[in-house]
Amino acid sequence: MPRGDRVEKETWALLGAAAAVATPLIYNTLKEAIWDTKKRNREERYIIVQLLFTLDKYIAECEFLAGNDGQYDPKFQYKVMSYDRPKLELSLVKGDYKYLDTGMLYRLHSIESKHMQVIHALANLDDEYYDDAPDFSTYFAKRRELYAIHGLYAVELSEDICRRFKIRHVSWEGGFNPAESIRARLKQIRASRTAMTLRRMEVYARKLAARARQESIERQEKD
Repeated sequence: MPRGDRVEKETWALLGAAAAVATPLIYNTLKEAIWDTKKRNREERYIIVQLLFTLDKYIAECEFLAGNDGQYDPKFQYKVMSYDRPKLELSLVKGDYKYLDTGMLYRLHSIESKHMQVIHALANLDDEYYDDAPDFSTYFAKRRELYAIHGLYAVELSEDICRRFKIRHVSWEGGFNPAESIRARLKQIRASRTAMTLRRMEVYARKLAARARQESIERQEKD
């Protein structure tokens, strides 16, 4: 056999042997990759669903405070300002948060820091918020507004997660919907604030007009 033919035969033999060794490795690698992808998708869905239900609970607690004006204490004859604060129990969620991108992770963990800002704001209100005892309607109006805004932050995060992972949110379907309630309360709060601002502007304009008339009368008397 010519040397060239022998070399070519040996080359094909080596290639065949290499292919025989490589094919199972490639197959097993692809099989493991596919399995890992399926496992990742299952784990991803598992943690995401838990997160959504955790957010649902938190949103419902915020909605309650967004519509609550305190509880009257007959013993002291005034409304009690202490309340059960919403709790975002992320420690109960089992799984790895790595499936959420950085932006969503930041928004998720910032819920607690934003809640602390709400608590701090309520603890440092001016005295004018306590001038209408025993109802303290001004204080409770502010608390309702702050928790409506805070609850909406959690609602929007939940909705963004559902959009990203193509999850149809059905927790509130056919019943009470805290997310929609929070939006409705915020709309009412903003409309009420606008009306109040207009009333204040109207009162201020009347005072200016009355002052101008009085000054005009005084000038005429002097003349």
